[in-house]
Amino acid sequence: MKKIFMFALCIMLVFSAAACSRNDEENGNDQPEPQPDPVVEPEYLARYDEITEGISPVTGLETDKDSWPIMVQIANTPAARPHSGISSADLIYEIEVESTITRLTAFFHSEYPDKVGPVRSARKQQIYLWSEWDFLYGFFGGSTYNPGQNIYDLMTELGIEAPKLDGTKNSRAFFRTSDRKAPHNAYIRLSGFEDDSYKPDRLRTLYFDKDIEIQGEEARKIRLTYRSDNRVSYEYEDETKKYNRFINGNPMMDIENGQQVSVDNVIIQKANHFRVEGTVYTNIDLVGSGEALYFTEGKIRTGTWERTDADSLTIYYDEAGEEIPFKPGKTFVQIFRDNRDVEVIND
Repeated sequence: MKKIFMFALCIMLVFSAAACSRNDEENGNDQPEPQPDPVVEPEYLARYDEITEGISPVTGLETDKDSWPIMVQIANTPAARPHSGISSADLIYEIEVESTITRLTAFFHSEYPDKVGPVRSARKQQIYLWSEWDFLYGFFGGSTYNPGQNIYDLMTELGIEAPKLDGTKNSRAFFRTSDRKAPHNAYIRLSGFEDDSYKPDRLRTLYFDKDIEIQGEEARKIRLTYRSDNRVSYEYEDETKKYNRFINGNPMMDIENGQQVSVDNVIIQKANHFRVEGTVYTNIDLVGSGEALYFTEGKIRTGTWERTDADSLTIYYDEAGEEIPFKPGKTFVQIFRDNRDVEVIND
């Protein structure tokens, strides 16, 4: 008798469940399986103080690095060329330091070469650049002239907390070679010095947008002159969609691997330069504003740059006053005198 009762109960439950399911369908109460949230692609990869996770701040490209970029101060006189490790740099600034002599501040993130240099000393303008980017910085001492040119005082004044590798402090990152005369024989070994312990309070980047369509007039070649022994030019290559860099008509080469320096973006940032009275030092108004020229994919765009104060970032704008985006990749920033011309050739 109990078996018959249990069988009947099971039949009733089955029919009841079927009826409920039918009623839910008829009444529109069926519950679909939950779907995962759609993946929303960011409008841009990096934009000054905003950056997508997993994107390098110096290229706008995907990276699996746990460490941050490393800045290195590099000599740029004829005696310092060809450079070592320079083709691995992701971002490079060329800035005058004294008597129209320039030095390069190179940023490394995608690669940390074993030999980078020759490494030289920093000046006031490089410390202002450092305060803006706030990454680990390798240099070989710097100016201590007072008033206003002592880089160690400036570090304190600008509140720089980023770590440094200073060759005058017996850092084990540095070594000298016998193939060149001092001071052009000091180099830094970046492998093994990746820094993941210090994260800048404000992560600085450029404005990179992988979907941007570059509009502008043709600009196949670019020429600008700092001095007679430092005539810089770029030539656009269709196959790679990059600008190859030349110095005095010769390819700018990396002596370590025989590669020519080539970049995706060239920024020419014009600024007021002036000599510090009683010295050979050049100072530059990197806080302020001025004209800017941008070269990407063989085209030129024009606009302005602005850095409102020492605590602010340098922002690049187009002619309409809107922040201007760049293609992800390597970038060369030429800090150039505002009273000198840049030659742009279309063929």
